[in-house]
Amino acid sequence: MEARWRTALENQGAHWEGACIRDFGDPAGELGAVEAESAVVTPLDDRGLLTATGTEVLSFLQGQLTNDVHPAEHGTPVLAAHLSPKGRVLAGMLVFAFENGYALEFPNDVFDQLTKRLRMFVLRADVALHDARADWVRLGLSGAGAEQAGLAAVGAGQAVPDRVTRGETGTLVPLPGPIPAFLALVPPEHGPAALEAARAHARPVGRPAWELARIRAGVPDLGAAVSESFIPQEANLEPLGGISYTKGCYTGQEVVARTKHLGRLKRRLYRVAGDSGLEAGQAVYARGQDQAQGRIVQAAPRPGGGLEALAVLRIETVEAGAGLYAEGAEGGLEVLALPYAVAEEAG
Repeated sequence: MEARWRTALENQGAHWEGACIRDFGDPAGELGAVEAESAVVTPLDDRGLLTATGTEVLSFLQGQLTNDVHPAEHGTPVLAAHLSPKGRVLAGMLVFAFENGYALEFPNDVFDQLTKRLRMFVLRADVALHDARADWVRLGLSGAGAEQAGLAAVGAGQAVPDRVTRGETGTLVPLPGPIPAFLALVPPEHGPAALEAARAHARPVGRPAWELARIRAGVPDLGAAVSESFIPQEANLEPLGGISYTKGCYTGQEVVARTKHLGRLKRRLYRVAGDSGLEAGQAVYARGQDQAQGRIVQAAPRPGGGLEALAVLRIETVEAGAGLYAEGAEGGLEVLALPYAVAEEAG
């Protein structure tokens, strides 16, 4: 992280925890802002960002990801995943047109693994992959008024719905999910001014509040803790628009297509709440059963205490009302509503 940018964040009250910001001095108030669905903004510079360029980049990405990348060519960001040959999600990502090619934004803890795998498939194609993490300051924005805050951050006057917007100083990218959310990218030298402009419309928050906002949007962050744990349908990528069944072949496509055509999905993504001790990768059990019934994908504190999480769980177990609990955590899990419809297909 550029020293000037880090100093600017510290001057605005940022408290660090490792590579990310824990809070801006009022953790409870920041969670309360998410609860009220107010606009919030947080730095996301510790996440992975890979750019892909070249004359064959579109066909290359088509052969590696679960979704049709062509809409990104015309400005619409694409939610997608890269799979193992067995159809398991190695990493989830957002793909969007950027600079003279495309950008892939995803959890940083899978950056090395994903970059190595993608480069392995480049072979002799005219495709170049570049680590762009240090090239751009990134701000996440969520809640009512997030679009206005994002436009101010990148120096743009108006956004086209569901399209990438380019402003005088940066780029604004809509994020997937039913709750308004955006990613702003600006050069490091514009980072302090971008955050200051966003602050006129959104409250600065740390990573826990941002994670809570994304959990409430029902959008999973599929990184190292759950890598190769699920097929994409189980992570709700279908209702979130992250899978194309007509785009043609890609790594793991046979498993995804077979699951779709058989119409039997045993697990899916749920939103849950617990008293304490929830974390990504944790196994979930049902009372009286020895076999794990699912896994926590991500978790964040909730206002008033306790935590909320996204978890992939067995559908029949949830529908039976079995008492669920996370391994090593105190208390049980309560299943909460997601903000979008999901077809129930227990099999």
